[in-house]
Amino acid sequence: MYPNFALLFLLNHHNEVLLLRRINTPFCNNCYSLPGGRIETGETATQAAVREAKNSINLTIAPTSLSCVHVMHRKCNDPEFFACVFHPLTVNAKPTNLEPERHDDMQWCALNKLPDNMVTAHRHAIEQIDQQIFYSEHGW
Repeated sequence: MYPNFALLFLLNHHNEVLLLRRINTPFCNNCYSLPGGRIETGETATQAAVREAKNSINLTIAPTSLSCVHVMHRKCNDPEFFACVFHPLTVNAKPTNLEPERHDDMQWCALNKLPDNMVTAHRHAIEQIDQQIFYSEHGW
């Protein structure tokens, strides 16, 4: 069974998306990505998004404030998986990188000026969200 993922689409008041640059990871080192991670066994996608927000960027988000803005069925080499992208309706704190051993940079990027070195599936998800497309298939 392949893992599934919960990702966070966080926008600031300048309409910029929060991205983290990955390091020391088995996938896409030195590439920017949306915050998030694997959905653990026995955990819902919403619970995973809340957990990842707290553990990786120090945000406490109520599950009821999460809105699913995109679902992507992704194929990457052999594995295939689903990624649910959530947008919190309210965020009352400033994100902080709590995993410097996994992310060496955190920055807000304009939706029309995403970094070149970005996880392709995450770029795809952001583009789909910007076009208000709720579901997509990527890498097939």
